[in-house]
Amino acid sequence: MIIVAAHGGFFRRYWRGIALGIGVVLILLLGLYIRGWLLLGTFEKTSSMEGATLLADNGEIIATLGQGPTRYIPIEDIPQNMKDAIIAIEDRWFYEHPGFNPVAILRALYVDIRARKKVLGASTITQQLAKNLFLTPAKTWSRKIEELILAIVLEQRYTKNQILELYLNRIYFGEGSYGIEAAARSYLGKSAKDLTLADSALLAAIPRSPAAYDPYVHPEAALERRNLVLDRMAALDMISEDERADAAGTSLELSRRERGPAPYFIDYVKKQLEERYGSSLVYRGGLRIHTSLNLNYQEAANAAIANQKLQGALIAVNPHTGGIQAMVGGRNYIESQFNRAVRAYRQPGSAFKPFIYAAALESGWQLNTLVEDTPREYAGYTPGNWASQYWGPVTMKHAVAVSLNNAAVWTLNEVGIDRAMGLARQMGIESLTSDDRNLALALGGLTKGVTPLELAGAFLPFANGGTRYEPWAIQKVLDTNGRILQEHLPTGAKVLEETTAYLVTDMLRAVLEYGTAKNLPVQRPAAGKTGTTDERISLWFAGYTPSIVAVVYLGDDQQEPLPGYGSSLAGPVWAEFINTALADEPPWEFSVPRNIITGVPIDIFSGLLAGPGCEWIVDTAFIQGTEPTEYAPCSLDQNDSFPTSPRPQRDVTNPNDTESAADFYAPTTENEEPFSLPEAATSQLPEP
Repeated sequence: MIIVAAHGGFFRRYWRGIALGIGVVLILLLGLYIRGWLLLGTFEKTSSMEGATLLADNGEIIATLGQGPTRYIPIEDIPQNMKDAIIAIEDRWFYEHPGFNPVAILRALYVDIRARKKVLGASTITQQLAKNLFLTPAKTWSRKIEELILAIVLEQRYTKNQILELYLNRIYFGEGSYGIEAAARSYLGKSAKDLTLADSALLAAIPRSPAAYDPYVHPEAALERRNLVLDRMAALDMISEDERADAAGTSLELSRRERGPAPYFIDYVKKQLEERYGSSLVYRGGLRIHTSLNLNYQEAANAAIANQKLQGALIAVNPHTGGIQAMVGGRNYIESQFNRAVRAYRQPGSAFKPFIYAAALESGWQLNTLVEDTPREYAGYTPGNWASQYWGPVTMKHAVAVSLNNAAVWTLNEVGIDRAMGLARQMGIESLTSDDRNLALALGGLTKGVTPLELAGAFLPFANGGTRYEPWAIQKVLDTNGRILQEHLPTGAKVLEETTAYLVTDMLRAVLEYGTAKNLPVQRPAAGKTGTTDERISLWFAGYTPSIVAVVYLGDDQQEPLPGYGSSLAGPVWAEFINTALADEPPWEFSVPRNIITGVPIDIFSGLLAGPGCEWIVDTAFIQGTEPTEYAPCSLDQNDSFPTSPRPQRDVTNPNDTESAADFYAPTTENEEPFSLPEAATSQLPEP
């Protein structure tokens, strides 16, 4: 009696507040109910099913996402097995509940409260339809309440069969397919009317998580869930045990996916659109997407990679905007949809060296600064050149051209790891970790590695005078009324001095002129760097012209050694792409900053001016005022006097000079194949 009296006193004291709270809740629920009918009315009047249209940089259509306007198929044309399969796996009480399942809701509520987050779902087919038609994918309690109210509205407006018909024609089945007809044609190459039991169970398995159960991407997971659907159907006496067994033993036979001109690029853009706008708007909202893709470049990239027996990727980026102009993520899209251009993290090998030398230049070094290519040990770390061949002290430009490992490690040790890592991050290498803080950084021995897109983005400042741009693919998104929903305006950040960018370019041009990539038949001014990792697991060529930056990666997905090097395998792919893609464009020269002087002949062993007596000469660029004025000892003439105007006897940068010193060692790879060192180089090695 005392407890009852106490409770009665509480309600008498706070009855107005309680009544007000209940009234507010009822008003909100009524508002949601009225809004549900308004949304339904709008849906019945206007219901677009047009997928987003992707356009290239010239306005030409690349693709329409999904299957275009989906063909609506009436319930009587949908096989009974398909209807049973979706009910068995998604909502076995569909024909009994009023739009929501109270028992399932209470069970999910209990699990979610214990987990203190949204874990278990309890949506019926009607609720899923409500969410798909009217709501966002967000998992919140307010959205669930709204979903429940909308489900009640749908149950009042339509019969159960009409709801099931709407559901099967509107639900998302993945691969841009809305509705059972689109899904049947996309995955199986047939009409929904012709679905077998095994087909129906496979398609019914997908809507719960289209990404996780996509049979193209995750065939084993899709088959496992398909068989779960068959088990549920048998348990509910929808099919016999023999039928279940026969269907479960059916192998997965999918139709061939459509390729189009740029399938990996389309997937890349599609993922970004889905994350920002949701699949419903992307595949049914009639959006128009202007992209950065250049179809001519893409065609050249497709051909360059398709000619390879190895797996790989090619990415091309505009150095002045950051726009992705070509993307190939694998040798064959039908064979593998894994996009290696953006998802394959691999060690870059010597393709990482330009960032080390850029840090040196930013620290005040010059291209004629002597770097030590000698055997050394650094606190237990002992890098080595190919076949243990070393040049001794040589100019930084020459060390880059012939990709000397020990010189790169020595340079990093002198410049400082933190300085080099900081610059690499500023330029776009975002995958660096604290574990990379060691001298192996100089040789691209990264813990996580880089993607081809990441490496291409980081090379942009070398090509454009020192400005970093984040690579991008979507230039503009328009809705059906032409309103701009999204627009990319390229804004760069200065990360290198203009002079540094040009000096790196001068070094990387030497790679193609007489260094590790001298055999590549590039038909215009270009700069680049080869890369080969330990045991030839990953092969790279990263390079650029004044108008495009391109990176080629070749590698076995199982990380098996490859039958070549970055120079001999990845380099030719890059050269083929550049020559084909830019065939109709003038051979632009790199822009030279005002305070840069070029063509200064330098002896590679002393870093001083080279005269007639010097054999190892490299034309070198300098910031005005930093060029040497002293002649190298090899410049002495017969009278033991220095010439007043040095003229090279043998120019290693001149491919037509058959007596060039380059011919003595002919480095076709980055110290990966043996060559004979000149006496001038071997004489500078320490005694063993």
